[in-house]
Amino acid sequence: MRPTVLGCSATHRDLPGPDSTAAAIGNTGVVVVSSPYVIGLLEEASHRAVKDFYEPGEATVGTRIDVSHLAPAFPGLEVVALAKLEVFEGRKLKFSVSAYQGNRLIMQGWHERAVVRLERFLKSAPGVMNTTKGPIEFFFDYHSPWCYFAALRVGALAARVGRAVVWKPMHLARLIERIDGRRPLDANPAFVRWFKSDMQDWANALGVEVRYHPSFPLRPVRALRATVYAAEQGLAEAFVIGVMRAYWSESKDISDPTQLAEIGTAVGLDASGIRACIDDPVYKNAVEQNTKHAQDRGVFGAPSFFLDGKLFWGNDRMGQLEEFATSALLHNPE
Repeated sequence: MRPTVLGCSATHRDLPGPDSTAAAIGNTGVVVVSSPYVIGLLEEASHRAVKDFYEPGEATVGTRIDVSHLAPAFPGLEVVALAKLEVFEGRKLKFSVSAYQGNRLIMQGWHERAVVRLERFLKSAPGVMNTTKGPIEFFFDYHSPWCYFAALRVGALAARVGRAVVWKPMHLARLIERIDGRRPLDANPAFVRWFKSDMQDWANALGVEVRYHPSFPLRPVRALRATVYAAEQGLAEAFVIGVMRAYWSESKDISDPTQLAEIGTAVGLDASGIRACIDDPVYKNAVEQNTKHAQDRGVFGAPSFFLDGKLFWGNDRMGQLEEFATSALLHNPE
């Protein structure tokens, strides 16, 4: 599991219906939301709090629940479950959890989960699917903080839906220029204020610091070429996250070959290979081809994803991307 930040949290909301009641599972006449139903919401909130930190092929499973059911909840009114990571030791995660209906505290306590390798965990299960469907193509540039957030999440998302990720570094500024596209920071002041506030909200939710570089925008071309090299070596995800962190969290100069070499070395790449690729016409052309392919396929911003020919744009559309992939998996198993 990737390093997590203690205190990361998530919320899960649901509207209980008649099937969620104690009466529906055999407790005749007790038309209130059942304890198992609320516990299920708490487990889901806990999973959501850490799902973006899973390594490929990982998941978490519940191992212990210790809660008090403090007040009744009723069908037809939204229940909100909250979970906060308090302990992370080895493969054990412990969350403080609570559930509310309106302002009333319904349930409160602790929930423990364990990190598992899905292949090993499910190896004895009958009918487990082994999909060989097409990958998630991820078009991105280092200029965008939203690409930073997406890079932190896309690997775990792909693992959950049984897809590979193809990392497609492109030159966003050139794409926008060619299509006369949208430039968020040139929009009206009210939108820019909201845009930056939303950016900070996402950063807080993912447990990362994000700020505009004092010399923003830096030229990304060397980093983009180095990313093609990293992808060839099978280390695209680690390298991309390293460069994003250096640019958006640490205010480092990602146009500096020495900085790129240091980031590459930290994730297992050869420093001389990084230095050589940033001036190599082959890698320059690879980035240009990614940019051209993005334009030809209707990309108009970043991050953008293609799955089974369908375009998803934006970090905040990754939920829809996952739902689409899950639906494809359920309806078209191998």
